[in-house]
Amino acid sequence: MIGSIGNILWKVASNNIGQISWKNLLDVKWDFQTLFTPLVFTALFLMFVGRFASIVPTGYMGITQLVTAITVLTLVFTALLDTIILKTKYPVNVWIGVIIGLIAIYLISCSMKS
Repeated sequence: MIGSIGNILWKVASNNIGQISWKNLLDVKWDFQTLFTPLVFTALFLMFVGRFASIVPTGYMGITQLVTAITVLTLVFTALLDTIILKTKYPVNVWIGVIIGLIAIYLISCSMKS
């Protein structure tokens, strides 16, 4: 969930920044000014914390199961937050994909119990 909040903040920050050109990207001064704006820094920090926290369950889950679950759940929470907070409209096939992803997590968790 933390990573999803970071994703939403990053979307807002990138909308504020606008399109990033190679000229800006290769300008170290611009990079540091952009990185240390509160919104960009907070977004990147939350995305890092979300991924760093995912290290903990590797002791009792296989890495494939863990990465699949984290990836799908991050996408689900990001889509939900994006829809609720930013009022983004997704087509039906996106929500079908979300349901398929949740079914995949369920099936993977069932296989871990065996």
